Amino acid sequence: MSTIAYVSQYFVSADQPGGVRHWQHTRALARAGHRVSVITSYVQHKERTIPERYAGRRVVHEVEDGLDVWRTYSTPGYGRDLRSRVASYGTFAWWSAIASARTPRPDVVVASSPSLPSAAAAAAMAAARGARFVLEVRDLWPDSAIAMGLVNDARTIAVARRLEAYCYRRADRIVALTEGIRDGMIELGVSPAKITLITNGVDLEIGADPVPAAAPVPDDAFVAMYVGAHGTYSSLETVLDAADRLRDLPRARVVLVGGGDRKPALVEEAAARGLDNVVFIDPVPKREVTAWLARADVCLLPYQDNPLFAGALPNKAFDYLGAARPIIAAAPAGELTRMVERAGCGVAVPPEDGAALAEAIRRLAVDPEGARRMGAAGRAYALEHYDRAALAARFVAVVESLA
Repeated sequence: MSTIAYVSQYFVSADQPGGVRHWQHTRALARAGHRVSVITSYVQHKERTIPERYAGRRVVHEVEDGLDVWRTYSTPGYGRDLRSRVASYGTFAWWSAIASARTPRPDVVVASSPSLPSAAAAAAMAAARGARFVLEVRDLWPDSAIAMGLVNDARTIAVARRLEAYCYRRADRIVALTEGIRDGMIELGVSPAKITLITNGVDLEIGADPVPAAAPVPDDAFVAMYVGAHGTYSSLETVLDAADRLRDLPRARVVLVGGGDRKPALVEEAAARGLDNVVFIDPVPKREVTAWLARADVCLLPYQDNPLFAGALPNKAFDYLGAARPIIAAAPAGELTRMVERAGCGVAVPPEDGAALAEAIRRLAVDPEGARRMGAAGRAYALEHYDRAALAARFVAVVESLA
C-alpha cells in the first residue's frame, strides 16, 4: 500500500454539479488499496460561494468515500477577470500547501491543472517530502487563456510560463486529458515518453436506467438539450440564434441545463428576443444528469470559432454518449468532430453558425429513427473506447508505476 496526496482545486462528487473525474480516480486508487489524501477547496467551481458549514474556517479535515479529504479556503465569487481568478488560484495554492503539510508523508503526489499555481505548489511539496510527482493537465494554461483573450499582460504570462515549465520539469509522469493537450506539451519540449493520454469517459455507475426528468416542455416536444457550464468556452448565443430560426417548428424546444458567468446574459437575451421555445434549468448534481438526458432527443456541443477548441473533448460529450443520445457538434474541425464521425453518433456543423445548427436540429427532428440509431452507435462506441472504469484503472497503473 502506498500513500498518495491528490491535489485539485475542484473536486466534485456525484452529488454535486460538475465533472467527477477526480472523484472517480481517487476512489479507484483507494479501492486498489492505497491511502489517499485529497486536498481541495470547499469553494466549488460552479457555485463560487463558501458553504455555511465552512464559514470562518481555513482548513477542514473530513472522511468521504474512504478518502481523507482536506478542504481549504480560496477566495469565492471570482469571475472572468484576471484579478479575481489569480486571487482564487493563489489563495488555494497557499492553503493547499498548509493542508498538505498536515497529511501523512506521501509516496506519490498527484496534482491536476488548472489551477497552475496549486500544481506548482504540489510539485514543490513533492520535492520537499521526497515523493514522486504526477501532473494531470486538463487545460493548456496559459495558452488557452491567451487564446481566449482572458490574459494579455506580459508579466502575468511570463510568470505563468515559468510555473508551467517548472511543473513539466518536476513531473515524473504527465497525464494528458486530450490528444490536443498531449501534442501541445510535446511542442513545448516535453518528452512524449513522459506523457500518458487518459481521456474522460462514460460513467456507467452513475444514474443507470433513469426516469426522464420532468422538463417544463410539452410531452410531445422534440428536445435539443445542452447540459454544462454557461461560460466562456461554449457559444450558447449560437444556440439561441438556432432557436430563433426554429420558431416554425412548433414541437422543437431547446433546454439549457447548468449555470455560469454567461447565464444571466443568456436568459436576458432569450427574453428580449421572445424565445418561448427556450427553457433554462438550474445546475443539477452529476447523479441527476442522466435523468435530464433521458428527456433529450438530441444533445448540443456548441463552441466558439477558435482554433483552441479543435482540441476539445469535453466531459459532457461522454455524458451524451452514455445516454445514447445523438450529438450535434458545432465546433472547429478537430478532436471532437473526428470522434463524432468515427462513432457515427451525430453530425458536425461549423461553429457559431446558428443557421447550420438549426438545420441539423430540424433534420433529426423529422428523422427520429435515424437519431435513435446515432445515439445507440455512440453509446456502443463509448463503451468500447471510453469506459470510465477502464480509464481509471489506467490512471491507477500510472501512479503505481511510480509508487
